[in-house]
Amino acid sequence: MHELGIMFNIVRSVESFAAKNQVSKIDTLVLTVGDESPVVPHYLEACYPAAVDGTMMEETKLKIEIVPGKEFMIKEIVAC
Repeated sequence: MHELGIMFNIVRSVESFAAKNQVSKIDTLVLTVGDESPVVPHYLEACYPAAVDGTMMEETKLKIEIVPGKEFMIKEIVAC
């Protein structure tokens, strides 16, 4: 299950973004996952609580949008 490693990297990226932009709280993280992507959305959702545990994102909601193709990216970071 490589999704756990992916989620840890996403959390680090979002925390870096927040620090650089002086964002102290993030409400929602929106990911875009292609229906042909090797990343499994259900596994991302399952790994999310462990990846954000003890981080500034612990209370952040995760939203995953399924799109056609192989795309996988952070679509939006919604700050409070």
